[in-house]
Amino acid sequence: MPLPEPVANIAERIVSYYETQATVPFFIYQYEPQDEYAVRRELNDLRMWLEADPRNIECDTVSLADVFWKTLEEGGQLDEIINLERAGAYEEAQLAVRQVLSARPTFADRVVDRVQARQTDRSAIFLYRAGALYPAHRTSTLLDELKARIDSPVTLLYPGSISGDYGLRFMGKTEPTYGYRALIIPRGES
Repeated sequence: MPLPEPVANIAERIVSYYETQATVPFFIYQYEPQDEYAVRRELNDLRMWLEADPRNIECDTVSLADVFWKTLEEGGQLDEIINLERAGAYEEAQLAVRQVLSARPTFADRVVDRVQARQTDRSAIFLYRAGALYPAHRTSTLLDELKARIDSPVTLLYPGSISGDYGLRFMGKTEPTYGYRALIIPRGES
């Protein structure tokens, strides 16, 4: 089964990185939020393709939602945050979430630890379920922190929309963010 063109583009660039050892590539695979499950199927196809001979690239998927919830649970404030949300104190709840995510070990520290524990000489990292971070944590911040600390290709599955040439609107709801230091690859029309 051939990979869809945008996914094949990512696959070729990952393989090319291991052939040339150029700068570690970071990708943002942008798609509309309602396409989440189709994108996960595409990710599975991409993993099988990369892991097959002759490519033999180990693929590691990281659910940002799982890391997010684990961080909140270990931060000891999950019940308080839930109670704030139930009471309609959304701003206070978001502030509490941001404080937990920025405390040591930070959210990015936890993602890096998770990746480094399973990283091999030929790894490709896929970050998915980024929608769970909305509105508490920006993916641009996460990618900036990972870029200096991970030496394998990283692809962020990004539920959102493109604004202009290089702006991304997380979940199609935020103001556009510019300055991502990753190659944006749009999925295209669903």
